[in-house]
Amino acid sequence: MSTATLHKEKKETLVPKLRFSEFHSEWKTEKFSVLLKEGRLGGNYENSESNIGIPVIKMGNLGRGEININKVQFLPENIEYNNEDVLKKGDLLFNTRNTLELVGKVSIWREELPLALYNSNLMRMKFNSDIEPSNHFMNYNFNTKNSINQLRRFATGTTSVAAIYGKDLKAFDITYPTLAEQQKIASFLSAVDEKIQQLSRKKVLLEQYKKGVMQQMFSGKLRFKNENGNDYPDWEEKKLGKVANRVIRKNKENNLNVLTISAQLGLVNQLEYFNKSVSAKDVTKYYLLEKNDFAYNKSYSNGYPMGAIKRLKKYDKGVVSTLYICFCFSKMVSLNFMEHYFEFGLHNKEIEKVAQEGARNHGLLNIGVNDFLDISLNLPSLIEQQKIANFLSSIDKKIESTNQQIIQTQTFKKGLLQQMFV
Repeated sequence: MSTATLHKEKKETLVPKLRFSEFHSEWKTEKFSVLLKEGRLGGNYENSESNIGIPVIKMGNLGRGEININKVQFLPENIEYNNEDVLKKGDLLFNTRNTLELVGKVSIWREELPLALYNSNLMRMKFNSDIEPSNHFMNYNFNTKNSINQLRRFATGTTSVAAIYGKDLKAFDITYPTLAEQQKIASFLSAVDEKIQQLSRKKVLLEQYKKGVMQQMFSGKLRFKNENGNDYPDWEEKKLGKVANRVIRKNKENNLNVLTISAQLGLVNQLEYFNKSVSAKDVTKYYLLEKNDFAYNKSYSNGYPMGAIKRLKKYDKGVVSTLYICFCFSKMVSLNFMEHYFEFGLHNKEIEKVAQEGARNHGLLNIGVNDFLDISLNLPSLIEQQKIANFLSSIDKKIESTNQQIIQTQTFKKGLLQQMFV
């Protein structure tokens, strides 16, 4: 993936800003209708709740240049389907119907699954093989900023439901180089994609490893030893209210750093998270949190069936709605350990015991403060807490480092897409 053979082009013609040094000819522009050999919509298959069977790729699975198979819907194995709807490696898919923001997404099928169909909101595109041999170049070309902006101009409909019809797409301009340069560009960008995929797989493996280790540690199957090689004391059951105190300090100083709980980011500034304020005008009656205080949000969120508990780490102070249950721990426990404890959801069964079944008020779990503070925690000695927390935090650092590498490589690719295409 060396960029040593790339150089800047200053010529104001149909050439990219960044290209491989052996290519000098100007790029050509043709209408979509001239280059397209065939555009075919997939089958009209009904939605299914089954999690086994024949997978169907839909508009929600298409990203910009890649296909996400994490949330694939399945058809019964005995259903009749058209063999023309079966995806083949290298098929290029165009999203004809979606929101105005997402319609026109293009992705290439890399045989992510051994068998998959595509549905009627997607169009499989086949181009003139004399011009585009593998679809890989076109996959990248369609996902440049210029192409995305041009495609949006062809969209008709509303913000929530928009479509790009084949008859309109015929006028779409495609600019492309010689086959040799197409192949060089596609190969180079494919190598960048492979790097992103490798890092993504590494991140998933680290996350799976952490989850497995946590299951072993929090079940007592995996224990640390002391300096003499002996086990630490047995874990003890303690009430939350015995190791933590409720935080109800009022916001007398009128702190305006209004916080909300994000499942992924923790306690974050509301303006940064929502891009707007959703708090009351007067926040003096809100709870004032200080760094390392914890807050419990009683509302369900993805991955947090009994609500999320987060620690204030990003700011020295902040305020939250009185709908939150806030608390701080004594020195009997490790804050880092408790953060992992709650993140793993070890408190969920305890909350489920005291929450009124099926009773939610405006989406909030119906659980009183006293009941919440009365939940039981299973805790090891402070020294073992610290060892567990340090070990898990070391894995977190590796996960975050890998994630940063993914972001950097994605940014690098984005820059290439802007400069290597016309």
